[in-house]
Amino acid sequence: MSGIYIHIPFCHKRCVYCDFFLVTNPNLIAKFIKALYQEIEISAHAYKDSTFDTIYFGGGTPSALSPQQIIDIIKAVKKNFTVTEDVEITIEANPEDLNSTNIHEYRNASVNRLSLGVQSFNDTELKFLTREHTAEDAVEVVEEVKKSFDNYSIDIIYSLPQQTTKDINYSLQKAIGLGVPHISAYALTFEKRTVLHKQMEKGIAKQNSEETESEMYIFVSDTLSNAGYKHYEISSFTKPGYESRHNGKYWVLKNYLGLGPSSHSFFNGKRWNNVKSIEEYSTILGEDKLPKENEAKPDKDELLFEYVMTSLRSGGIELKKFSELSGNDFHETKKEAVKILVDSKFAEINDERFALTRKGFSIADEIIAKYF
Repeated sequence: MSGIYIHIPFCHKRCVYCDFFLVTNPNLIAKFIKALYQEIEISAHAYKDSTFDTIYFGGGTPSALSPQQIIDIIKAVKKNFTVTEDVEITIEANPEDLNSTNIHEYRNASVNRLSLGVQSFNDTELKFLTREHTAEDAVEVVEEVKKSFDNYSIDIIYSLPQQTTKDINYSLQKAIGLGVPHISAYALTFEKRTVLHKQMEKGIAKQNSEETESEMYIFVSDTLSNAGYKHYEISSFTKPGYESRHNGKYWVLKNYLGLGPSSHSFFNGKRWNNVKSIEEYSTILGEDKLPKENEAKPDKDELLFEYVMTSLRSGGIELKKFSELSGNDFHETKKEAVKILVDSKFAEINDERFALTRKGFSIADEIIAKYF
């Protein structure tokens, strides 16, 4: 089964840490939606033999569109593509955009999963992150979402400047207490071209050391694991049965089709991205062409490395899959690395899979760079 990712490139404003492609001009929404419908129709013809079981609205902020606009896009996807009856439909949303009315509208329109950009339950942290909602808003929205959705997730950001484990624990315990079934926890990054990076260069904001960030990561993992969450991907924690089906496709090289400006795709062994300008996106689709660029077919070594890199950040390397991609036996190829990592409790191995432990997750990038 394949997945569809739809990039909604609109936000009310850009947060200090965000480096995603987005626009803050709502006057471009109508042009974007018209072009998106064209892309849906052209793409559906190109992938008429494929079946899709996940649809994911990301951004940007999909909730910057009206519920009816989202509903109409879903209808267009279902009309043009072959979609399973049990399709997982996820929408990313910010707390300030949600209320009891539109939450019900989403649920009644076959949306069955929400991903909420909570980031923190601490007002001081939310202010630093330039979020538009308060901690009280976040709690109220989660309580409202629970009335209509069993399956939802929240994002939490940790490793803020001067943040302590006590501060992190406050937000985690709030989420646990609310009964949130899925939590994605991300370390704050200081990406170039962001306001936060400029603040760091000016000495206004200081990035934590790798050691401090690793300690915080382990604290987050231990806290959520002890509360009954499964740590199933490097940044993802879930109660049983609430794993993100769509995101799982990225980790095991399954097909996913990106729609919307700047979206990325991996389909039938080829990889590409869409253009990043709404104007260019609209113009190309107006000519009945797909707005692709950078299309390439990764070679065997590139696919193997990507599989190793993504699988070690999630459920682990399937030994059979490794052999299929590489033509080599995993035990023979990685014998020394396996011994070192297993002996040091950074990894585990059985007859089917080699996977990092929670301890290994905390230094996954270092392990991949050194041993794979």
